[in-house]
Amino acid sequence: MEIIPLACESLGTRSFSHLVITEDVKILIDPSVSLAPRRFRLNPHPLEIAASWISRETILKAVSLSEIIIQTHYHADHFTLPERRIYEFTNKNVFEKIYSKEKTIYAKDPENNINYNQKRRAKYLWKTKKRKLFEAEGISFQIGNTRIKFSEAVPHNIDERLGFVFETVIDDGKTKYLYTSDVSGPVSEKATEFILNEEPDILVLDGPTYYHPRVSKKEKEIAFKNLNIIVESIEEIYIEHHFLRKKNWKEKLEKEVETKLPAFSQIINLEPIILEAMRKELFKEIEVQEEFYSLLEQGLVNTDFYLKILKENNIDTYWQKIRKKIEKYCC
Repeated sequence: MEIIPLACESLGTRSFSHLVITEDVKILIDPSVSLAPRRFRLNPHPLEIAASWISRETILKAVSLSEIIIQTHYHADHFTLPERRIYEFTNKNVFEKIYSKEKTIYAKDPENNINYNQKRRAKYLWKTKKRKLFEAEGISFQIGNTRIKFSEAVPHNIDERLGFVFETVIDDGKTKYLYTSDVSGPVSEKATEFILNEEPDILVLDGPTYYHPRVSKKEKEIAFKNLNIIVESIEEIYIEHHFLRKKNWKEKLEKEVETKLPAFSQIINLEPIILEAMRKELFKEIEVQEEFYSLLEQGLVNTDFYLKILKENNIDTYWQKIRKKIEKYCC
């Protein structure tokens, strides 16, 4: 089994997109990328936007070789929307390329255990009968020696206001991998129990949403309690997504969990590049041309600009390595 991050916080964007490749099947999980439209009262810095652009290109490269797509829920950082979004480099054509009729898609139930916004977005995927599309919650199946299993719906956070997701287990007979999706810690007992019962060899989880001002002290305490239980039970864990949206994530982790957990990018030996949490510093350190956002809105920023700013900041090599890993399987 090989697990390849494509877009995530430790690669500079809001996302949790990755490939899982076994001898039997190539699986693309949550194929989207997003940026916080406002953080610290600032738009995304051009370096963040460049990371989003190259992440989108990398996801599209991964689409070409994937046979199965897993869609754990419909938030924009996990689900590509069929509309023009200038920070995410998406439109209807990109949507159709990702969720094409050639792919087998296992997706979140569009009617049950879902909030209004996600239900509205889910219709984009489910309104056509041409797709090979299945409700994922609670099912399992086997392809060759690879068994794929989905949890029942588990809450995104403690009061369920952000809806529900499902967790994914992929077991090729040699390695059992579990991806939590967005379980905010996990903050729910149901999500925690699923992880502990499955006893994965490798766990990738999103961690407590401790950075967000609307998350209560109680919710944070429960999330860290559950995380501590998991850390004691599972040897190889990578933390990602919500937890990496603050500069002090490493210090916070050591304080609350008394251990060091690598970021998801480190599963392929890439040190994390945290951009959103450093947005204020980026604007101070890297000059932004006054007309940049106007040109972006008009679609007049070319790819050479993105490649240049990535190279100037010594992170273009990250995606070169990722693309080489993908090309090993598709070319």
